[in-house]
Amino acid sequence: MRLIRAAVAIASFAVAAPATASAATLTVDPVRSCYLEQDRVFLVAEGYTPNGMVDFSREGNLVATLQADAAGRLQGTLRLPGLIMGQSPLTYVATDKADPTRTAQVSLLTTAVDVRVSPRNGPPNRRLRIRARGFRGGSTLWAHVRRVKRRGGGPVRVRTVRIGRVRGPCWTANVRRRLFRRGTAAGRYRVQFDTFRRYKPNRRVEYDELFVRITR
Repeated sequence: MRLIRAAVAIASFAVAAPATASAATLTVDPVRSCYLEQDRVFLVAEGYTPNGMVDFSREGNLVATLQADAAGRLQGTLRLPGLIMGQSPLTYVATDKADPTRTAQVSLLTTAVDVRVSPRNGPPNRRLRIRARGFRGGSTLWAHVRRVKRRGGGPVRVRTVRIGRVRGPCWTANVRRRLFRRGTAAGRYRVQFDTFRRYKPNRRVEYDELFVRITR
């Protein structure tokens, strides 16, 4: 299973051209109902003390202190932290150091790219519980199953199974499916999950994969 560790948040901020703002605001682009872990988004903060310092925090922890331009505006790229599993709401707050009443915040829902399959060991032809999330980019989740063989063991055969529709704001699926046929040989199998019906070993996509052992 792929594990992604937490990453530092604000990557860079650049002073923008002068603009006029009457109240502190903090906005994000693009606007989505859910974001993938380690997505990059664009933040714009306006309405702060001209040339003043602004504290940026996440969940109450200071991330950076940056200077506004002559119009009280800042903008830059934000990299969201990584998640190992599940989803998490994140709140970013921008507070004027000279005038703390000038403050604004934005909340983002983030999700890991994650699949949980149970049970992971046992006989074939069982209905397995499959819980997946974070599969943005397609309406259907697919599983590509191939046996793990030793080097030189012949061509690798891939069986593709339709898992189900990807639904909800964080692109989730929660179903019971059979990944293996009754006559599947005992051994270790690699299962790749993605939103492409056709399997391509060299395709670079957002996906997750795991190993399942078939026993007799």
